[in-house]
Amino acid sequence: MKALSFIAGALISAQAIAGPEVDKEFNSMDADQNGKVSAAEHAAGAKRMFEHMDANHDGKVGAAEMTAAHKAITGQATKKSDMPAADKIKAVDSDGDGVLTAEEHAKASASMFAKMDTDKDGFLSKQEMAAGHAAMMKKQ
Repeated sequence: MKALSFIAGALISAQAIAGPEVDKEFNSMDADQNGKVSAAEHAAGAKRMFEHMDANHDGKVGAAEMTAAHKAITGQATKKSDMPAADKIKAVDSDGDGVLTAEEHAKASASMFAKMDTDKDGFLSKQEMAAGHAAMMKKQ
């Protein structure tokens, strides 16, 4: 589960997920506004997040870029209880080079979606997303 703690809202802390922040993230992913997030909507949201974090547009996200993007994405500064960016990257960095590629991010995002979809209906409810992020974003 640690390996999935970063993706698709990875920058949202457990504290931010409770309340308006989960609404904001959920609504931004729910493109058709049907009250649920499909795997495709989740993947598109994760892609947008990666592109936002990749400040220098080199196709890779380092810990400094991830940390810098945190406040812009979440509206909050990082907290001591948040997992450090380097640890988030390490958890899903399949080639061990210390940076996150778009492919690594997308693969981990798909795995995270599958874990959060607890009723296995192919969609995330707001409750599933909030519970999944809260559980996965605790500092390891």
